[in-house]
Amino acid sequence: MQSPPDWPPVPGALRPSPFPHPMLQAFHGLARALLFPAYWALDQLLGCWAPMPRPSCLKWLSAAARAGAALLLLVLLGLPLALPSLLPWLVLQAWRRPFSYQPPPQCWSPPAPWRPPAEPARCFNFLSANLCLLPDGLARFSNLKHTQRRAEAMGTVLLAGLRPSRYVAMGCSPPGPREPCGVLLAAVPAGLDFVCLQEVFDLRAARRLVNLLAPNMGPVLYDVGTFGLQPGPHLKLLGSGLLLASRYPLLRAAFQTFPHARREDALASKGLLSVQAQVGILEGRRIVGFLHCTHLHAPSEDGPLRCKQLTLLLGWAEQFEAESRHSDEVVAFSVLLGDLNFDNCSLDHAQEQEHQLFSRFQDPCRLGTRLEQPWALGTVLSTSRLHHSVACSPEMLQRALEQEEGRHRYLARPTHGGHLAKPWQGRRLDYITYRGVPGGPLSPEVEQVTFSTALAGLTDHLAVGLRLRVSMSF
Repeated sequence: MQSPPDWPPVPGALRPSPFPHPMLQAFHGLARALLFPAYWALDQLLGCWAPMPRPSCLKWLSAAARAGAALLLLVLLGLPLALPSLLPWLVLQAWRRPFSYQPPPQCWSPPAPWRPPAEPARCFNFLSANLCLLPDGLARFSNLKHTQRRAEAMGTVLLAGLRPSRYVAMGCSPPGPREPCGVLLAAVPAGLDFVCLQEVFDLRAARRLVNLLAPNMGPVLYDVGTFGLQPGPHLKLLGSGLLLASRYPLLRAAFQTFPHARREDALASKGLLSVQAQVGILEGRRIVGFLHCTHLHAPSEDGPLRCKQLTLLLGWAEQFEAESRHSDEVVAFSVLLGDLNFDNCSLDHAQEQEHQLFSRFQDPCRLGTRLEQPWALGTVLSTSRLHHSVACSPEMLQRALEQEEGRHRYLARPTHGGHLAKPWQGRRLDYITYRGVPGGPLSPEVEQVTFSTALAGLTDHLAVGLRLRVSMSF
């Protein structure tokens, strides 16, 4: 007789260090530390060129010139440390796994495993958010600064969505046919089970989030990406910016890098992060769920490149699920989420809007090509108004976006040639899509989609949530 699987399972394939030996980890840490002074000074110097409102008085210009000269001097002083460290850092990337894993503390207690049919259904809550946690100088080009302070504040906001469900699973609505609905909230949705964050490029900011999320939520994957010289050849100095946290135990993870990038994405290692999590036990078999997190190519005019990335990630997702799934496991859901950098209203994005992604995964906010649900909402804010008093208050921004006038004022408009829907809903770049296994014993369906202004004043995107109800198929 088969023994029931352990709970929580031991994540044997996930070791905390991205390196196979502690000595390699130590050398890598030393190389990063020696590179940091020049990196920091160069980042601050770059921030001086960001387009921000500035007074034109001679006194200000003189102060800016002195600050720029001081930063340039710091860059030059850091070079004797940085240059000898760059080559070892590049060489060490050959042994580095493309993510770091932060296990939960010993006292961590995951939710009780879902055990159907005794518990006929369980709801799982997903959140996706682009945090714009770039190095401070780069973040200023998006009219955002103080990356470390914003990371700390965002971590506090996210924790508010964890506390109501730290020890219990959230209940589901009564069974029966229902239509998915959308809700605009000023807070993070309660009862988060899986959090996928994009643009967490700054490692210090990532560690701040990890230090808050791991003890209060569970395992975290961060510092995701392949660095150094990559086939092409391409030099990658930034990671993918992806960070994933889970309340459920993670069994396996993998990351694949997109092979081509241009312009502002050329130095970043964007790709697809895939994980397998165990969420329950059915008749002695594991119930697992798959998550695929991504952030596609940014330049708006590069639609064909984004389409290639979509095709690649669909293949990688299928491959990961096939390699991870055992014959005695039951799949509850497969969710693909992240910032896809195209909307469903701009004519410039026609090629992406008709991609096969939408026949393989279900997008609950979409009715068809350039046709959204009436409750769907754009997720990109107007960067020129990020520091307006309304845009910095979750409650005030929520009230503003409930009105069409507020959506016109605070949401980014479509790219040239875009379709201005009536009523205007904004540009939705952030997606959470899902699918089940046809003919399988478990079936997922959408209970609710949420758009959250909880991160107002901290980033240029709204957070998007999905509440997925999984039940026994009859």
